[in-house]
Amino acid sequence: METPDILFCIGFAAVAIFVVTVMFRDWFRRRRLTRKLTDRALCNDEFHKFFPDPKRADVAIRVRRVLAANLKLPSDRFIPSDRLNDDFNSELPANPDLFWELEVEFGIKTDVDDLDSYQKTLERIVTFGDLVEYIEQKLSEPPPPPREVDEEEQPSALYRFAIRSIPILCISGLVIVFACIVIQDKKLLNAGGLIFLSGFMVWGLANGGEMACSTVRSLRNSSFKEIVSHPWPLIIAVGLSLFFLWVGGIILWGIFKNLLTAR
Repeated sequence: METPDILFCIGFAAVAIFVVTVMFRDWFRRRRLTRKLTDRALCNDEFHKFFPDPKRADVAIRVRRVLAANLKLPSDRFIPSDRLNDDFNSELPANPDLFWELEVEFGIKTDVDDLDSYQKTLERIVTFGDLVEYIEQKLSEPPPPPREVDEEEQPSALYRFAIRSIPILCISGLVIVFACIVIQDKKLLNAGGLIFLSGFMVWGLANGGEMACSTVRSLRNSSFKEIVSHPWPLIIAVGLSLFFLWVGGIILWGIFKNLLTAR
């Protein structure tokens, strides 16, 4: 094998091992947590003892249902003292989906869109009971005014299609690679590796392109004075979009070179 082929195989193997390791790590964590929760002798009647007030019990049950669905855990074993990060591995700083799902469930507005407020919220939400108390507080606040949805702020149809295609490309590529290892077909093995890497290519180009378009729209709606007074959001957005485009471009160039070499 030539040096480029060896480097390609090493790079593909490293990425594949990383993805598979993360998948198995999450699977083992969820299995261990599910077994731990299943060992608890707790039923719904006992759950109501933790929340004697009927209104609060209703909020707690709905929060429990959303949290269990988000974490893919059994929903009838939570108690108020359960720590979301330490006991459930919920990883709240990297899991804003939970708060968006709670917004949909309760029709409220959380602090997930404001970075400073979100950080303060995460500091006070440690246990399941804290999360219930936080939702109760949000329910007691006046509802936020309806916000008109700007079509320009919505992700493009092309971006949504690209994001949906990423897991399909990665999983199908891995399946082809594993099958080719068994049947020892080098050509199909190479094709499976290219399909797998094309998922990361789409990830980089789609995110970089969408972020660049969003930055351009933001510049059109901002004055020069606003940009000069607060330059860091623009610098970070441009840097991230260039990084994503660079990653996608590098992988695209590698795939293109591989196809030319194969011919």
